[in-house]
Amino acid sequence: MKALIFRETGEPKSVLKLAEIPTPPLAPGEALVRVLLSPINPSDLHMVRGRYGYQPELPASPGAEGVGIVDAVGSGVQGSLVGTRVVFVDTWNTWREQIVCPVDKLVPVPDGVDDPAAATSYTNPLAARALTRSSHNLNEGDWLLQTAAASSVGKLVLQLAQQFRFKTINVIRRREQETLIRNLGGNEVICTADEDLRARLQELTAGKGIERAIDCVAGELGAEVARNLSTAGTMLVYGALSSHRQTDPANSYSYRQRPYVSLTVGHGPTTGVHND
Repeated sequence: MKALIFRETGEPKSVLKLAEIPTPPLAPGEALVRVLLSPINPSDLHMVRGRYGYQPELPASPGAEGVGIVDAVGSGVQGSLVGTRVVFVDTWNTWREQIVCPVDKLVPVPDGVDDPAAATSYTNPLAARALTRSSHNLNEGDWLLQTAAASSVGKLVLQLAQQFRFKTINVIRRREQETLIRNLGGNEVICTADEDLRARLQELTAGKGIERAIDCVAGELGAEVARNLSTAGTMLVYGALSSHRQTDPANSYSYRQRPYVSLTVGHGPTTGVHND
């Protein structure tokens, strides 16, 4: 079967190669799934670069979610899964024509859900739910700042905000994204292309700073958000779209007694508190 493989970390365009590899044998309790779609997430590219919280043993393929058809099952599998369209959860190496995974990692897809929706139904929805409800535990009337508000996770956060009635400050980098944010119910919008982030946050919080934030950009934008946290504020860092990974927030975040939490989907959080 064909697969995208990287044997060393580096820029994806340089280290990812299309290769022909053998189909792995089926063990008891496993299924062979023919992959229909597997999305490209920023986390996949950071894994190839060696910047992700989880790094596979090389050689490996990127990809951690997708949709496919069960082609075969190993011994001991109950029921008739062959021919079933499924999504696979907590499964790696999905940028391949076929994958082998335990059947308890497979979830059948309802007929009304198309392949693109099914292929992206795991990582980003789980991240949005974990950030807003499991970690920040946002409730009615609470405020949340999010960077990259027009991203896939950002739009899911806005849908959750409507359901649980928390309010949002949405940081975007292009003014044309504001209409989308407003249509999804975003309360406040800050466009870094034509607004001063610090000044607007001071205005919106009456100088008290942000109590809760989520950031997937890192770099200078993430650092500026952290500098504007309240004394007991918390920022959850779940990505690095700027490609400048913040391995130690103390190196770039200037703040006092402000906790950060670095989240990797499928793995435990890293927490800490840094002083000026």
